[in-house]
Amino acid sequence: MSTEVHFAQFMPELVLLIGACTTLIVGATKASRERTWVSGLTFLVVGLALFETIRRGAPEETYAAFGLSITPLAYYTRLITLSVGLLIVLVNWRQPVALERGEYMGLIMFSLLGLLITGLANDWLVLFFAIELVSVPTYVLIALSRLNKRASEASVKYFFLGALSAAILAYGLSFLYGVSGTTTILNVGPAGAFSYMPVGQDLGPLALIGLLLVIGGLAFKVAAVPFHVYAPDVYEGAASPITGMLGFVPKLAGFVALIKVMIALRWDLPIEVCWLLWALAALTMTVGNVLALLQSNVKRMLGYSSIAHTGYMMIALLVGPVAGRGPMHDGVAALLFYVAVYGAMNLGAFALLATMQKGENDTETLDDIAGIARRAPAATLALAVCVFSLMGFPPTAGFLGKLYVFSSAFSVPSGHAFHGPLIALAVIGVINSAIAAAYYLRIVGAAYMNTEVEVSRSVGGVPVRLGLGLCALPILVLFAWPAPLMEKARSASYAIETNILRDLNRSQSTSIATPGEDVLRDSALQSSKPPAPSPR
Repeated sequence: MSTEVHFAQFMPELVLLIGACTTLIVGATKASRERTWVSGLTFLVVGLALFETIRRGAPEETYAAFGLSITPLAYYTRLITLSVGLLIVLVNWRQPVALERGEYMGLIMFSLLGLLITGLANDWLVLFFAIELVSVPTYVLIALSRLNKRASEASVKYFFLGALSAAILAYGLSFLYGVSGTTTILNVGPAGAFSYMPVGQDLGPLALIGLLLVIGGLAFKVAAVPFHVYAPDVYEGAASPITGMLGFVPKLAGFVALIKVMIALRWDLPIEVCWLLWALAALTMTVGNVLALLQSNVKRMLGYSSIAHTGYMMIALLVGPVAGRGPMHDGVAALLFYVAVYGAMNLGAFALLATMQKGENDTETLDDIAGIARRAPAATLALAVCVFSLMGFPPTAGFLGKLYVFSSAFSVPSGHAFHGPLIALAVIGVINSAIAAAYYLRIVGAAYMNTEVEVSRSVGGVPVRLGLGLCALPILVLFAWPAPLMEKARSASYAIETNILRDLNRSQSTSIATPGEDVLRDSALQSSKPPAPSPR
């Protein structure tokens, strides 16, 4: 562990920051308004930040200062954000009108920068501002993406609900600060990293109120029930390229923030909070899939699908990290793998909608995509790959993602206090995956089997079609060769679990255990498993 800081350690973030500011300036010039120079510059900046991330590799030790810490989780967040970020830039290459493209691309980079800082955050204030840096640019991006009333309405709706969730999150974090006496999430020192937060039996009413408020604020970011109602309307109102971004960037930021909250609590939650998360997961996947069955608008369908996928990921969040075990046992590793795959397959589905228009109208409904396989077979094949991956059908990475998530719940040992409920939740997830197949197959069936009602025309150009193809390609590659991505996800989870166990050792040596707590801690240290939640 080290507190020594070199700015070179934050080079990917600095590259994005400088690139975003430069893009805003270059976008104001007359020459950039007539060509796609700004889009190319944005792609170059994001690519350079990704190159710096890969060149530096995973950190060998944790660096912490100024509310930031470079950890394996931060490295994984960088890697996935910038990789999917390149695809986001390609899909948004010609969005919006040239006059506003500089501001548009600059805001995309600021949102990606916020996601990188979320992964680095080691301070509640920094975490809050990082999440807002993710969200605030998206409010403007929705309004800029299309010149119609629906985009403006979606932007305003998203803004006001986002402001409400930000207030709830800030209020909850203030309680956590009051209880712990510091805004630092983990104190990093020579002996390791440890949390100041009380946990388990020591979690008092104020900390519990703060935790519930934080969960509520972050539930909006990941579109979990009952904070999901904005998603279908916003997805429908925004242009398809930016909708694909909305399905990934805020969701990853929300789950990374939830992981940091759970780390501070050592994954030792009161049983009431466990049941709350269980209910949120079950309701989120069920409500999302059932309401998606009723839709004929593909964007709304995928909006409800995004809600359902949040429910699947919450299963893995409840399982938590398990050091030294494979992805079918480790909840955090399964979650990190799944959210990365989801970013590509969700963006690919929306990218297809961005490549075609019916007259002057955007492609949105099942009738709009009817019969497009005859006119654009390659693009439709890429759509089918992405949709089958969302469904969890082999040979796609979505199948592996769901397999890892559900298996992690089934692998929870029988001695775990939440063993039965987690298995029941996984069963609910499997049933929901079967329900979801009905509306996913409607999308593929409409593209291949229905008759084209109105002739569509190709839009977006080569970059958008290239982005669509590059979304589908890794989904197939990761099914055949998931080891590189999964190994990085496991490294992030292993580092989390190591800190939790080190913190448990420290707590055990400096405090008197409550009745029954010593048994849980001994079990955790022997099996490399954090203590199971126990009723208070």
